[in-house]
Amino acid sequence: MKKLFFVLAAGALMMVSCNSGLSPEGQKAWDNFKQLAATFESEEAIEANYADEASFKAGHEAFVEATKKIQDYVLEITPEQADSFKTMCEACAPVIQKANELLQAKEEIEAAGEELEETAEEVEE
Repeated sequence: MKKLFFVLAAGALMMVSCNSGLSPEGQKAWDNFKQLAATFESEEAIEANYADEASFKAGHEAFVEATKKIQDYVLEITPEQADSFKTMCEACAPVIQKANELLQAKEEIEAAGEELEETAEEVEE
């Protein structure tokens, strides 16, 4: 996913030199991307915006889709927006990666706990 951000950012930077701005649909996609990116800019932002694992995963999926949607408007993005897109992606990527690692660790701990409980039940029998 991190590679997707950088590929899109690089493509946007290369394609923006001769445009006049976003169409209304492009502006909606851009605004949606910015709004979602703000929810992943820090661990605190994730905690404030996502109450549980399911809402985090749904938000992450929406963020990925918003990032992909920007591709449709890459020829309309201004140089400033391309720079901003790159900056936001670079800020969000490590935070999302860390959150996903924490979720993975949580799942592993829960699985180990269940295995421990099963072993304890077997010993009691």
